[in-house]
Amino acid sequence: MKTKLTKILYILAISAIFVSCKDDINTPTVNPLDGLTKLQEGYALGASAKVQIWGKKNFFMGYNKLTVVLLDSVNKADTIKDAHIHFMPVMTMGSGMMAMQHACPVENPDETPVNGVFPGAVAFVMPTSTDGSWNLSVMVHNHKNNKEGTAVFNITVDNPSTPLMSVFTATTPDASKLVLSLVEPTAPKVGMNDIEFTIHRKETMMSWPADTGYTIEITPEMPSMGHGSPNNVNPVHIGNGHYKGKVNFTMTGEWKVNVLVKKDGVAVSNNAFFTITF
Repeated sequence: MKTKLTKILYILAISAIFVSCKDDINTPTVNPLDGLTKLQEGYALGASAKVQIWGKKNFFMGYNKLTVVLLDSVNKADTIKDAHIHFMPVMTMGSGMMAMQHACPVENPDETPVNGVFPGAVAFVMPTSTDGSWNLSVMVHNHKNNKEGTAVFNITVDNPSTPLMSVFTATTPDASKLVLSLVEPTAPKVGMNDIEFTIHRKETMMSWPADTGYTIEITPEMPSMGHGSPNNVNPVHIGNGHYKGKVNFTMTGEWKVNVLVKKDGVAVSNNAFFTITF
């Protein structure tokens, strides 16, 4: 009886190992860079780190989701996964004594990486032009060696044919300059879609914090057909200046999503809208 029980336990142990191995084989490997393009690459020398910036497309005026990959500057096969990263975008307008600089809203990556990389975002408020150029500094604190350094990139910020951002002065007593960015949908479809915005406020030329004190109402319409859509859900604040809701596109074509920003129930925006075509 004891021998039989031993055989049964042995078979169960082997089966468990087989199932575990099978699960490992069937579990897909997540590549956090799938669908992304490497936009910039350089060194944060003080931190002994090679910095790569990845995105879905080139930098553009609007909310840019950016992914940072950190590699050891000596052993480039070694990914740095314990670090603190800070974005500092600066636009310089003019030259010499007449030069002026300003920043734009950023969302710095968390210290804990996602699948070995560091996702964050920058909301560029102006495109590159003959009068203004952008630098994007990526400051790295490498916790592995407790060293810091900065990689500086000269970048071109495109002006998208369909605007993805509205920068306006709020009709409030303090006349705040607000930055309203469209985050989603990036791949719209017929039916209900997630719709997401961010709101940032210009505090100073170099400080553009997220603002949580507003409400948003959306009204989608299809100008070519003269109709709107039912069952839309106004975006609500979900954290860090992000407002998320639902928009219903009942057919393919060009949609105009009118966005009304309110403060304490009073409208503070005028004629803000985004065009979404699919």
